Amino acid sequence: MRILIASILLFVGFNATTQVIITPQLQRVGILQKQQLWNMVLSNTSAYVVSGHVEVVLGDAVNGQPILVGVARELNVSPGVTQINAAALEPVQYTQVDGNYVIDPGPNGFLPLGNFSVCISFFRHEHGIVSQVAEECDFIEVEPLSPPQLLLPWDEAQETQLNPTFNWLPPAPASFFTNLRYDMDMMEIFPGQSPADAIQQNIPLLHQPEMIATSLLYPVSAPALQYDKQYAWRITAKSNGTVVSRTDVWSFTLKREVDIPRIRTNNLPYSKLVKSDQPAYSLQVDFLKFEYFNEAGDSTWNIAMYDLDDKNLDTIAFQWDSIPLRPGQNLVNIDLGNNPAFTDKHFYLLELINGRNEKWRLRFEFRRAEGIQ
Repeated sequence: MRILIASILLFVGFNATTQVIITPQLQRVGILQKQQLWNMVLSNTSAYVVSGHVEVVLGDAVNGQPILVGVARELNVSPGVTQINAAALEPVQYTQVDGNYVIDPGPNGFLPLGNFSVCISFFRHEHGIVSQVAEECDFIEVEPLSPPQLLLPWDEAQETQLNPTFNWLPPAPASFFTNLRYDMDMMEIFPGQSPADAIQQNIPLLHQPEMIATSLLYPVSAPALQYDKQYAWRITAKSNGTVVSRTDVWSFTLKREVDIPRIRTNNLPYSKLVKSDQPAYSLQVDFLKFEYFNEAGDSTWNIAMYDLDDKNLDTIAFQWDSIPLRPGQNLVNIDLGNNPAFTDKHFYLLELINGRNEKWRLRFEFRRAEGIQ
């Protein structure tokens, strides 16, 4: 009899601690807002309603130290499966416990950039006693909408200047970052190496840390570059001392000007259209190259192009009918080299409105290859 009672008590105790199961439904990579931390499923495996509250702890992914704690209001969880989001748990009280991060105090504010742990706990309220009965942890990587992008010298270019100027774009959106700084690394590429191998394995020819500007003239104090040698370079962006993202690795070869044939370039990366009031920025040389993900499944383009350097902000007539639009990813590559409607060193805005009436944009500077020195 005692054994039976003990077994029943053991089962009841075990059931009491496992009657609520948390299944986080987090977006693991990308730009995240506080409210997205509360996307989860609560499964009540008992036969009765369980009262309690949910807490979310955003922590450092490496050492687990708490950064931000959110405590939601009390709620009743019915037997079965319940889909939960921030709206169902409002009001939520946030407490920032690590002042080294800049976090928007608003309930819908963006999370800081970096790698974090997210631990979601359910606390049962019963007979005036609050006890933790469930916890699940996951990891997220908050990254910028677009990483920094290298501009010049473009990838695999033949550079004539012994002290070339390097240009890049900041990560976006700019409002995400605090105390934005850049590190530049450049290595010589030895025979048999790829540019990425050179960046990883070779001793830096130049390491320029903590830059504020998005351009750098190769310093005269650095080791002299040599003709007919190939070099790799990369930019690392840091926000408040923390690495947020890196560019791709590009390369260039130093050549005497008389040895370089005049060719048009089409090897700049595709620039993404973004659904934002702060469109991404890119440099387009002779060609317009952009990437658009057709979520709405449209079959025709609805695009307007504006010359931002025209005081009247006139639209530019352009035929899009000849370019197929497919569901999913679309990579568009248009030769503008002989199009008189596009002016060297002018800024343009491309705005696409899809079938859901969403606006996707790209801001770009157009350059002609013959105008680049």
